[in-house]
Amino acid sequence: MKILCIHSDYIEIEPKEKAIDNAEEIEKAKKKIEDCLVVFTAVEESDEIGVKEKALEEIKEIAEQVNTNKVVIYPFVHLTSTPASPERALKILKELEKEVGKSYSVYRAPFGWYKAFTIKCKGHPLAELSRRIKLEEFSQKKIEKSYFILTPEGDLIKPEEYEFKKGEEDFKILVEKEVFGKGEEIREEPEYIKYIKKFGFDWEQMSDLGHMHFGPMANLIFELVAEYSRNLAYSLGIPIYTVRGTNMFNLAEKPVREHAELFGDRLYTIDTGKRKLVLRYAACHQQFSILKDWTISYKHLPFGAFEVADAYRFEQSGELLLCFRTRKLHMPDLHVVCRDIEEGKKWFFKLHEKIYEEMRKLGRDYVSLYNITSREFFENHKEFLLDLVRYEGKPVLICFYPEGINYYWTLNIEYHIIDKMKRPREIGTVQIDIGNAKRFGIKYVDKENEQKYPVILHTAIIGTIERYIYTIFDTVLREKNPTLPLWLSPVQVRLCPVNDSIVEDCEKVAEKLSKNNIRVDIDDRSESIQRKIRDAEKEWIPYIVVFGEREKESGKLSVRSRRTGEISEMSVEELSEVIRKEVEGYPYKPLPLPRLISKRPVFVG
Repeated sequence: MKILCIHSDYIEIEPKEKAIDNAEEIEKAKKKIEDCLVVFTAVEESDEIGVKEKALEEIKEIAEQVNTNKVVIYPFVHLTSTPASPERALKILKELEKEVGKSYSVYRAPFGWYKAFTIKCKGHPLAELSRRIKLEEFSQKKIEKSYFILTPEGDLIKPEEYEFKKGEEDFKILVEKEVFGKGEEIREEPEYIKYIKKFGFDWEQMSDLGHMHFGPMANLIFELVAEYSRNLAYSLGIPIYTVRGTNMFNLAEKPVREHAELFGDRLYTIDTGKRKLVLRYAACHQQFSILKDWTISYKHLPFGAFEVADAYRFEQSGELLLCFRTRKLHMPDLHVVCRDIEEGKKWFFKLHEKIYEEMRKLGRDYVSLYNITSREFFENHKEFLLDLVRYEGKPVLICFYPEGINYYWTLNIEYHIIDKMKRPREIGTVQIDIGNAKRFGIKYVDKENEQKYPVILHTAIIGTIERYIYTIFDTVLREKNPTLPLWLSPVQVRLCPVNDSIVEDCEKVAEKLSKNNIRVDIDDRSESIQRKIRDAEKEWIPYIVVFGEREKESGKLSVRSRRTGEISEMSVEELSEVIRKEVEGYPYKPLPLPRLISKRPVFVG
């Protein structure tokens, strides 16, 4: 919204004729208002009803400065090149008139009319002022947080007084970044970028900044991680209902807007001209919109709702980082619906264990930040919090949010790894939600046949799909011979025939391996065996098999392990069993490429 304020001795307004078909119906008559603040107003296409509050603040401030109690709101579309639709502009102007009228004598000039007007400006320094009113709906309010370190022994210590022990180097990095703002300013490109691009992960140059595309191998890795995240949810031992839905929601819906305002900044919005939509920043809106229509009994609880949801966050362009900080991400979002806070704490602890268990499978560990919205929650549930800390076996950073703000959550744990560049990187998360059930109208019937609002746990056990993949690459690059986990390797076995005449025999071996759910390909190019092995190493192929007459006759394969560098002789069955054991418990998908390398296009990356 744009306004031009003129402190006037008077303004005289005379409607002449309609400028638009849906102009207001009025009685055509001159109107003269003396000693007033005239507010020429243009409502813009990006404005929402809520803009009236900010406009009111500006008008009040100017009216007080010029000492007048009369305000004239004059629709003046010519102040902007991007006007709102007439219907919406009139609606907002009426709302503004109503609000201004609570404090001042107010007159609003007719909307949608050509008008003659005469105005006499008072001419003092404050008599002419213009303002651009922009509704910063989702700006993150600056809040004063306080930090402490909580030890497994129950000591609560100020960070500046804490003495870090041997083995707490990663935790120290987290504390220095979160509390003291140290670190993070690293300008060189992280090492993992050049490797992750080789697998087909890259930015999409024909989209908005921060949106990725996935080549065939990258897509296979993505789909395997997504399926694994679903399997983790199903493994919890409670009913899990997988849902799917839209990625945008109407900000005119009260619960959507309230949740967005509590979430804060970094939200993507779309203005269609008739309504303003927010692109979801997690799966919450869709799942809650579905759950509100269910008839739920206490006998059905707890249960989970799950979706691998595309989510959108308007990250600053300078902070974008391939596979870690993106504007479009994929959240394996699980919501566990519980009867009350006590049941919620029980399942929160189980999720806490699961989150740690998954990171420790990779040979990594977390350092944790516990965000808490009140000291009262801390004191009332201190033993529960200590149980969480004791499970971790090391200190955690506690962040107390200021009291009195109506947060929808009470406890939110961020699980951070420290990457190769010594930066904290949030991966997993879990929180206790006590507000959204009521906000969205999600209820259950208890034993006494009374309706209750459940407690909802939010979690992404392995973090976003992209961040889990980031963690994988950050982890394997610490190895002597970096290799993706076998279940994620797009090609698990590469057969390298020593000459063209043996390719057909390799096909037979590949077929046997493929029937055992092994992704196998054949380098049938007319290249030297040394070149084939070298290329397989560059592609991080976990098992390389050189196949010649000897292997054909003996039925034994010469298998080189990339991870160990060892060469072993084994049959097709023995190799299949080795791989089966290594990938046990993980999902499988077939090779996403033609088996023969000669049949593939050259992928950029």
